[in-house]
Formats: sequence, C-alpha cells, structure tokens
Amino acid sequence: MSKSDHVNLPVQQDNAMVEQKFQQMDLKELGLQPEDFQQVLAAREELQDLSHNAVAEYGKNIATTTATYTDELLNLVQNRDLDATGQKLNQVVRVAQQLNSANILNKSKSSGFLGNLLSKFKSSKQNFNTHFSTTKEQIDVLVKEIETSQSGLKARVSTLDQMFEGVQEEYKQLGIHIAAGKIRQQELQQDITELTALAQDQTTTQKIYDLNHLANNLEKRVSDLQVLQQSAMQTLPMIRIIQSNNLMLVDKFYAIKNITLPAWKNQISLAISLNEQKNSVQLANSIDDATNELLRRNAELLHQNSVDTARANQRSVIDIETLEHVQNTLINTVNDVIKIQKEGMQKRTEATARLKALQDNLNYLVIESSSDGSEPN
Repeated sequence: MSKSDHVNLPVQQDNAMVEQKFQQMDLKELGLQPEDFQQVLAAREELQDLSHNAVAEYGKNIATTTATYTDELLNLVQNRDLDATGQKLNQVVRVAQQLNSANILNKSKSSGFLGNLLSKFKSSKQNFNTHFSTTKEQIDVLVKEIETSQSGLKARVSTLDQMFEGVQEEYKQLGIHIAAGKIRQQELQQDITELTALAQDQTTTQKIYDLNHLANNLEKRVSDLQVLQQSAMQTLPMIRIIQSNNLMLVDKFYAIKNITLPAWKNQISLAISLNEQKNSVQLANSIDDATNELLRRNAELLHQNSVDTARANQRSVIDIETLEHVQNTLINTVNDVIKIQKEGMQKRTEATARLKALQDNLNYLVIESSSDGSEPN
C-alpha cells in the first residue's frame, strides 16, 4: 500500500461514516436525494474548523437570498398594478353603459309642448352621435392604458417563473446545509462524550464547556435554517397563485377587448339606425304620440310610486336575515373567544412545565459545577 493510500484511508473512512449518518436522515423531509451527499459533504467542510464566527456565518448567503426572494414576492403582492388594471376594466364597462339609447329622448329646453317635441326630434341624432364619439374615445384611451398594464403583468409572469426556480434551488441548498449541520452536531456530541469519559482536569473541562457552547449555537443555527426552508416551501404556492391571478386578468381583458367591445360598437351602430326610423314614425304622428307618451309616463309613474310606497310600508324595520346574521355572528364570537381562552390556558400550562424543566436543568448544572469544581492552587 502506498503512502498516499495510507493518507486517504482515514478520509475515506470518515466520509463513509458521514454518508451513513446522511442516509439515516429523513431525506424527503429535507427535500434531498441520496445523490446529494457530495454537496452535503462539501457543506460540512464549512463547519470542519468550528468557531463561533463559523457557526454564525453558516448558511448566511442562502438565508440572505431566500429573504430577498420573500421581499420581492411581498412587493409583487403589494403592487397596485393588479388592482389598477381591474379598476380600468370596470371603468370601461361604466363608460359603455353610459351610452344608453334612451338618453336621446331627453328633452332640450324650448317654448311650448310641440316645440319641445320637434326640438327633440331634430337634435336626437346629433346628440346621440356626439355622445357615441365621446364614449368611443374614452374607451379607446382606457384600452391603451390597460394594454400597458397587461404587458407588465405578462412580464411579471416570466419573472415569477424565474423566482420559482430560484426558490426551489434555495430550498434544496437549505436542506443540504441542514443535513450537514445535523451531521456535525452528532460529531460534536460524540467528541463531548469522549472527552467526558477522560480523566477530568481544568483543560478538559474547558474543552467540554466550549464544545457544548458551540453545539448549542450550531443547533440554534440549524433550527433557523429549518425555519427558512419552511418559509421557502410556503413561498412556492404563493408564486403560482400570483401567476394565476395575473394570467386570469390578462385573459379577461382579451375577452373584453376582442369580444365585448366589438359587440357594443355593433349594437350602438344599429341603435343609431333604429333611432332614425323611430323619429320618422314619431314625426308622422307627433301630437298623438306626445299625448300617449304623456299619459303612459304619468300612469307608469303613478304605478311605480304606488308600488314603491306599498313595498316601503310593508317592509319590516329590521330584516329577518339581518337578525339571523347578528345572532350567528354573536355565536361565532362566543365560540371563538372560548376556544382562544382554552388554547391560552393550554399554552400557559405547557409553558409552566417547560419552565420547570429549564429550572431543574439549571439547578442541576449549578450543583454539578459546585461539586465537581476543584480548589484553585
């Protein structure tokens, strides 16, 4: 056996022991595969020469990157473009609804009953055409604004895809560092056990204390990385939900722009022609139509006022649905308060037990330190 073989043998044995510990872990929970062992081995090298600074800096770059992705996602969630685009779509609908063919029947001011009727007929087409042109211009302006927002939403879908891939990679890297950290924790505990079994002197005791302190710090750091990994996992569905919302809004705008708006314009054009026909018929029988219209309007107004008055008079001061809602809300409130109180009592009980355990452990350490300590020379 060559000299290099003698040197590599302990390293190979050490790697084999590390791999055995790695295979015993719940790899699925960490988001890892058996073939990720080499990366875990490389991450373990960061903790080979243990120090307080090395533990504190362990996995720092991954944690920073994950936090950056989370901040970017929050910025996207808080971005007002989604709400602004939805408001513009609603504004398109409102503007189009304002172009109602019934508006052409509004009377312009003129003297005499017959003068009002003739003036209405003469100006109806002009007013309607002017109203149509103004509304069309408003819709065209809004469409351009929404197209700009739509382009931004589609661009963010691609950005979110990149973010999704990045978060997946960060999730894996966090799992690798968690696995390496746990392996190093086991090795530290083994070192502490071996030192404890030796004859105790001041140097050995100090080493045990230092190793315990490093082990505690490493355990805290690994726990922080586990929290970050869970946060990364929660970020993934959030990204997909935001992407889905963006795509649905883009599709909705396509439908309005390509289907709804053309249908509106066609119907408005037909309404102009129909309005001209209606004016011709009314001009041929203007007096009778005006009289009949007046009578019908008064009759309809009387009917509507009477029905509205009767309904208002018959309506209860408080709707039964309102009373049911109030009662259900009160019941839910009481149940929720009771649930929260019970949970609080349970948590306080658990906290008391844990505090007692902490106190017992501290007392034990103090007593043990007092009994094992040696008199200074």
